[in-house]
Amino acid sequence: MRHPRLLRVAAPVVALLCAGLTACGSSDSGSSSTPNPSSSTSKSTIVIGNVGQYSGTPLAAQYGQSLHSLQAWVQWTNDHGGINGHPVKLVSHDDAGNPAKSLQFVREMVEKDHIVALLDSMGSDDAWANYLKQKKVPALGGSTLSAPWTENPYMLSANVNTTGYLTSQVGAAKAVGDKVGEFVCAEVVACQAGIPIFQKITEQLGLGWAGAQKVSGSATDYVASCLAMKEAGANVVAQNVAGSVAIRVVKDCQQQGFDPAIVMPAATMSSDVVADAAFNGTLGVNASPLWFGDADFTRDWKQTYAKMFPDEVNSLNGFSTLGWQAGVVFAKALENAPDAVTPDTVLQGLYAQPAGSTYGGWTPPLTYLPGEPAQTKSCMWYAQLENGKFTAPKGYQAVCAS
Repeated sequence: MRHPRLLRVAAPVVALLCAGLTACGSSDSGSSSTPNPSSSTSKSTIVIGNVGQYSGTPLAAQYGQSLHSLQAWVQWTNDHGGINGHPVKLVSHDDAGNPAKSLQFVREMVEKDHIVALLDSMGSDDAWANYLKQKKVPALGGSTLSAPWTENPYMLSANVNTTGYLTSQVGAAKAVGDKVGEFVCAEVVACQAGIPIFQKITEQLGLGWAGAQKVSGSATDYVASCLAMKEAGANVVAQNVAGSVAIRVVKDCQQQGFDPAIVMPAATMSSDVVADAAFNGTLGVNASPLWFGDADFTRDWKQTYAKMFPDEVNSLNGFSTLGWQAGVVFAKALENAPDAVTPDTVLQGLYAQPAGSTYGGWTPPLTYLPGEPAQTKSCMWYAQLENGKFTAPKGYQAVCAS
């Protein structure tokens, strides 16, 4: 009997990545969205920055949809009077996964463009986290699973950090199994570094631990890993590998009579995974609101995104609401913005928000305190794959792990 399968949003440590993005800068140039102020925007322009791995990596399109989401939020905001009368301008750079270029671009945005915050940045954050701390410029939202987001008071999550993410992943697995194992990418050291954390959280949530198997995308087969996991008694397995590898692992495991529930990246599920009958019944989680369905609070995002990027309507993924999520939090912090907006204005606006705010359903409960990284609860959004389509088995609000 086949178990439901679980998903998780991908972490930057597994190198998720704007193939063909018309609005991205090249690896050595940036691009800016036009403020497009309406008649009611009469105050100074608020400049925000963004940097990410939008080319040069196999999954750059996923990160690109996050940028498109942020661009859609900027357009919608300016079309509706800006933020308390301030139009918003976005400066974005593609670092192509190069940490040195990433730091260079962030320096330029801070020192030349005078950004007040970095929003929804995707990857390479280790390269510039300390620089932002020195300059006291906040980074807000985006992919927030690396170490700086749990240590640096200027790196402010708008969704889960690493611990919250793994806790949510295990919490979802708890719904369909009681002994958890993990298939993890062998090529990326950071993937393997998360194994002890995953094990600890699994045991804290009262589940058995079946160990981890390191698998390589270049392996000819995964029979030995499947048999080891089967022998360990796993009935739910985290597939923390690329979607193409997950397909091969699942096929090999089924041939060995091993068919557990599976946890794998929702945001990086390729069309091949979605269409594969072996993944029918998949249940999962995502770090930002679901990109499908008709939730009231995501309607403005959905309409604006479809208008600006009509070619992507049928290929949206878990990253496509991430940029808007960061924008919602940023706008709330500046809803009473004075005539002159600075990085400190943004910080003080975030600190003023009530503890545990969810920003109209766009975030897990968040608390921002002076001198501390964001405090975020282990809550994510559930999706289920049924006959090649996604459904929302728990509705459109975030589900908190317990």
